[in-house]
Amino acid sequence: MTPVLTTVDGSVQTIAFNRPDRLNAVSEELYEQTIVALRAADADPAIRAVVLTGTGRAFCVGADLKAHGAGGRTPERQRYYTDLGQRVCEQIQTMSTPVIAAVAGYALGAGAEMAVSADFLLMADDAKMGFPEVSIGTYVGGGVTHRLPRLVGLRRATDLLVLGDRFTGEQAAEWGLAYRAVPLEELTAAAHELAAKLAAKAPLSMAKIKAALYRDDDIETALADEPRQLVELMGTYDWAEGVAAFAEKRDPSFEGR
Repeated sequence: MTPVLTTVDGSVQTIAFNRPDRLNAVSEELYEQTIVALRAADADPAIRAVVLTGTGRAFCVGADLKAHGAGGRTPERQRYYTDLGQRVCEQIQTMSTPVIAAVAGYALGAGAEMAVSADFLLMADDAKMGFPEVSIGTYVGGGVTHRLPRLVGLRRATDLLVLGDRFTGEQAAEWGLAYRAVPLEELTAAAHELAAKLAAKAPLSMAKIKAALYRDDDIETALADEPRQLVELMGTYDWAEGVAAFAEKRDPSFEGR
């Protein structure tokens, strides 16, 4: 069974973790195939949005503790494994194509880190997310010590990372961590509705906005950079198409050029 499944529907690519017998616990192969799938989607101009999800009863429960407990990883393999996890989260955060994490069941540890790396977090209202690392003597990854305080504030991020209590999709939406929480049976449709909305946006503008949000520039840098980005966009087909569509009272058709 391949640990990652990819499907394409129009301009939306779905990447699904596929170890349902292990609740999609991460493995080296799962990480490797996820990176390949994310990079391929970002390199394909026909793909305008990515949905990241899991098969079976969970999004991803994080590290496969059964595999960890079996030992067998040399220090070099441990470093390789942890580097893979960092690179998956970095790819999600830095790729030009917007990523939606559609979370059902459990998103724990590395699963939670990948989910909060996404541009949009969509959760089933009864889904459970958490960062148990401190409770089991390990450490977080995916840049979450930087990203989570920016999403929910330092106080709540401290609570979530240090205490490690699980929280629901409904709570995540209340805190502004999740874009929306919906009933489980509506999750897939809601994810693809959001993906279609993103796919209709201007991809060049999208990429620039996403890059700026990731950089987290100080105000002076942002004020100096924004006019440069705007002038660059003014020389593109998509900018002209957006202006024409507004004047003609129609939906624009962006081509990413």
